[in-house]
Amino acid sequence: MEQDEKKIKRSIKAFPLFSAFSSDLIFFVPIDTLFLTLVKGLNASQITAMTMVSLALCIILQKVILKIVEKIGNTRSLKLGAFMLLCASVILTFGTTFGSMLIYRCIYEIALLFLHMSRIVLKNNLVAINRQKDYYKIRNKAKIVYAIITMITALLAGTLFNVNNYLPMYLSILVYVIMLGISFVFYEANLKNEKQEEKKKRRNITSTIFLIILSNAVFYSIIKMGQNNSKLFMQYDFQEFLSIEMVTYYITTIVFLSRLMRLGGNIIFGKIYLKIKDKLSIVLSILLSMAFLLLILGHFLNIGFVYKVIIMSLGFFLILAIRDSFQVYIEDIALSIADKDQQQKMMIDIEIYRKIGTLILSTVFTLILMKFELIVIECILCLLAVIEIGINCKLCKKLSQNTKDSINI
Repeated sequence: MEQDEKKIKRSIKAFPLFSAFSSDLIFFVPIDTLFLTLVKGLNASQITAMTMVSLALCIILQKVILKIVEKIGNTRSLKLGAFMLLCASVILTFGTTFGSMLIYRCIYEIALLFLHMSRIVLKNNLVAINRQKDYYKIRNKAKIVYAIITMITALLAGTLFNVNNYLPMYLSILVYVIMLGISFVFYEANLKNEKQEEKKKRRNITSTIFLIILSNAVFYSIIKMGQNNSKLFMQYDFQEFLSIEMVTYYITTIVFLSRLMRLGGNIIFGKIYLKIKDKLSIVLSILLSMAFLLLILGHFLNIGFVYKVIIMSLGFFLILAIRDSFQVYIEDIALSIADKDQQQKMMIDIEIYRKIGTLILSTVFTLILMKFELIVIECILCLLAVIEIGINCKLCKKLSQNTKDSINI
């Protein structure tokens, strides 16, 4: 048992760094559109097609991926995910056709599903050494590391790209070779079977699980579409007052500051999580509504340009500040109420329905923008955020009721 405990602690220690670097192709993201258009020769419609096809493929292969995960286990799944991420990076770097870029994107999206099993490994290891309450703290630490790394790569990638278009990609390949090596460090504790009375506590959680998945799908879709569209929304607003060069300066500055706000949000919510855990989803949903309200107000208010920039920027900063905390919160409560044999399906379902929500919203918004301006999108996102408050109020009641039922049992 002593040897097992050493492996468990080593796995927990390795998690934040592994999770941070395997969450994305970190050197590619800051120069993604530049690399795909200038180096690979793709146009906007092809880039959009890559995203839609890869999301659709993940949705179609959901059951197949779940069966593979169930067969090979969590630790082998995260190793497979790390290997696929490396393959995606290699194909992205050396592929020369649209077909190869499509293959890269599909492998990348599927890799992320396998890599999500690392969260189950973390949760089970913490349970094994009676530190299950530390899940949010460690996952949040991973998000903080990710935020710091992405700030650094956002500054480095552009410079490296100007020196040599392929330098950021060569660094990506090196990073994912190292991550593949680190994946072999992971060990998952073999938890004992739950007692019969503990299983009884979890009999009536189907509706709670549904609300968890629904809440996450709606929230993430709003965040994803809100982040992309709001940046463009501010750009168009600023163009009425400034030249293209100055608009570029303002937008890039706001995006960089938003990275700092994302880091700050992770630190703040990490500090107060245990104090407001049961109400965190409601707090974050209210802040999400406020974000879009600020963006809309900044657009309509007839005020000085500087005040317009401040108000709209605050809205954009809020979107970034809350996105990670909600994801970690949802994972924590989902893995806490799920039986061990439900965890894999739960994590894949959470990710798949996030993709479905994003796919639906992106399709609807594309059609809307054919006839209407971006302000309509911002208003719809604000309305969805208000609906999300209602969903999370209901979720909190369900979680509270489940807790009471468990105590009674």
